[in-house]
Amino acid sequence: MHLIVVAAAICLSVGADSAGTEAERVIRQPTSIAPQELAHALQLLARDRDLQMVYRSELVNDRRTSGVSGVLTLDEALTQLFCRTGLTYRYLDHNAITIVRTK
Repeated sequence: MHLIVVAAAICLSVGADSAGTEAERVIRQPTSIAPQELAHALQLLARDRDLQMVYRSELVNDRRTSGVSGVLTLDEALTQLFCRTGLTYRYLDHNAITIVRTK
């Protein structure tokens, strides 16, 4: 019986954690990243939003971003960050993205 209670508690906590993180994606936060090398800007956003990013370094090398400014959701911040770079993102998980070329 105790094992069933423990298993249920674990499932509920994992689900709550996932739901909480999903909610964080749509919360607007002040975001300010100056125009700069894209690789550095990605590091700043990842640290600020507790986001994991997976990408090939040659995709972002020699690319610059016009920056990000405003009270934005994560999707809005990423969209601004990748504007005119030829790159976009896809979610791998609730707190992980991969960077790919636009089609």
